[in-house]
Amino acid sequence: MQNIINSRDIIKQLSKSGLQIGDKAVLNYHIKNFNYNTFVYGYSDPFYIDKNNRRYDREANSDEIIHLYKFDRDMANHILRYILVIEKIINTNVVNETINHYGIQDKCLLKLNSGFIEHQILPNLQDVEPKISYFNFIRKLIKYLPSSPPTRQYCQKNTHDEVARWRNCPLDIMCLTWSFSTSFSFFIALEEHARVRILNNFELQECHYYGFVDFLKNTLHLRNYISHNNVIYNVVIPYQSPSLLNLYEFVYHKHVQSIKLFEMMELIQFFSHSTTLVSNTRYYFGKIKIQEKFKKKINLFDETHND
Repeated sequence: MQNIINSRDIIKQLSKSGLQIGDKAVLNYHIKNFNYNTFVYGYSDPFYIDKNNRRYDREANSDEIIHLYKFDRDMANHILRYILVIEKIINTNVVNETINHYGIQDKCLLKLNSGFIEHQILPNLQDVEPKISYFNFIRKLIKYLPSSPPTRQYCQKNTHDEVARWRNCPLDIMCLTWSFSTSFSFFIALEEHARVRILNNFELQECHYYGFVDFLKNTLHLRNYISHNNVIYNVVIPYQSPSLLNLYEFVYHKHVQSIKLFEMMELIQFFSHSTTLVSNTRYYFGKIKIQEKFKKKINLFDETHND
């Protein structure tokens, strides 16, 4: 089979565009094994002298693009580790508050009357998605139960009702199959007092609810970006709001004009109860083998945030 990626031609084109070619074997390996549209063009921005025409600074070297790529992937994986911690905390808090507050027998949510679940436990369901129905939301909760060994044992195969089939599955077992998005949706849908108790567990107050929701939206966005191998160091944080800025100011006692990747890392660090995400990222960015003139263009850290 003919290889559709001709790395030799790509390297020639990069050289014609002004890029100094360093270790050709390593560059060839990365082009062939990591989608070159992302690897080459996704990480070339700091090294362009003319971005529109993809002309490189005469001092730019292909080795530096590789170093930036490796740093970005390592940083993304590091961020993801702590996002997964937040995901687990949200998941556990949602389930525990639901079970404890409503005293659910055998922890089995689906044994309750559907009207009680819809109007007492999940009265804010329309805030999740305006047109979503109660039964579609419940189906979302049980969607992946058949695929998980811990939950399969609770399946009642003698019923054709897909919801009733899982009525004996405890909520704290059911939630093992939920995505971050599902746990987040459940949190939004909860009765207000339950949401406030979860906020308190994150050392927040009721007034921080909307800022925290925007933080979680951005965290979900960042998680999906990382999972799909997008460029992270220059990612645009999409959900900006006064509530989110107020949340950041409450946590760090600093005012910022907008939330960028660095501020998101600070918030992720705080809510995951970590102390190393920001400091480790600073350390490894300092070690990255890229000329200082290009590092300044990357501008990963706001100059006002000095440790």
